[in-house]
Amino acid sequence: MLLKPEMLAGPKGEDGAQAAPEHFFAPDFRAPIPTDYEALRNYIETELPDESPLMYGMHPNAQLSLLTAQGETLFKTVLEVSGGGGGGGGGGGGGSEERVRRGVQEFLETLPEQFNLVEIEARVKDRNPYVMVALQEAGRMNFLLSEILQSLEELQLGLDGALNMSDRMEQLAKGIATNSVPARWMSAMSTRIQEVYALSTWFEDVRKRVEQLKSWTAGQVVTPNSVWLPGLFNPKAFVTAIMQSYARQNTLPLDVMKFMTDVTSKTSSQVTEAAPEGCYVHGMVMEGARWDKETGVVMESHPNELHPTMPVILIRPVTADKYDLTGYYECPVYTNMQRANNYSPLASVFTLRTDEPPSKWVLASVCLLMQDDLS
Repeated sequence: MLLKPEMLAGPKGEDGAQAAPEHFFAPDFRAPIPTDYEALRNYIETELPDESPLMYGMHPNAQLSLLTAQGETLFKTVLEVSGGGGGGGGGGGGGSEERVRRGVQEFLETLPEQFNLVEIEARVKDRNPYVMVALQEAGRMNFLLSEILQSLEELQLGLDGALNMSDRMEQLAKGIATNSVPARWMSAMSTRIQEVYALSTWFEDVRKRVEQLKSWTAGQVVTPNSVWLPGLFNPKAFVTAIMQSYARQNTLPLDVMKFMTDVTSKTSSQVTEAAPEGCYVHGMVMEGARWDKETGVVMESHPNELHPTMPVILIRPVTADKYDLTGYYECPVYTNMQRANNYSPLASVFTLRTDEPPSKWVLASVCLLMQDDLS
């Protein structure tokens, strides 16, 4: 913060006494009268306002997010302590063995089948960048499904006494008993770490990913009209594919390509045809602010609305000379609420229109999260 004269002295009164400065460090945080050390110390210790998100330029919802996260951590810890002990023999993983057996059976019955990559590749006539992304995604999904299937079959054998219970099997049993994602499965996913996800929610997320890939790899492997971006293992590759396709069509080098994002007013079900240029994506939420459909700009959050869903977004490729950020906020995109594992150092921001100075949203820590189910 720059030192300003008004921080040091306010106007003098008729009696010559020094008035309080008129400068505020933050809302309700007036700069103290610059008298002596003891007076300043007393002001700091007794008169400073209570800390709040407003003092730091953030919305009051930020405190709700913090309290919610703390509550989730508390209950998760209580659940693990009460029902997730590491007990051995016969393997309940610290929970009811019958519950674990039932969970294993349910997962085995609902686990999607792996993709036949040989058959899919045989149908491909044009191996364009979008097709390559689809094939890579299907391959990584096969690895995840294979890991889930193998670990469930091993655990079933362990519960039946046909195999000795290993540490990994115990951890899987514990995860099923406490409805928390086993580390082995999370590691196989590798790109979307979300510790607060319940196992049931996480598994449903995997099933949704498979459904998108099934529609994508059917027939001649045509990209969906709107892609569920959080459902990809490597969103960066998809964004790069958008720029590669445009560069090829216009005979341009890839290193001059950038992209901008335009927020539409549609939901994914309302997108009935592919974008004429670029690609539509959906499935993200905003944290720290909201998108106003009426005005088409970023605006302050509504009270108690922590993660408003974003409409469909058009990722539009442009050349570097047309990359104009005037009137835009460069919004960072994160894979999860912990804001870790930002999905790409090159494609880490979406351009969102704003009537306010972008610095306001920077101070408020406004970002997009690549997950559409935060329950």
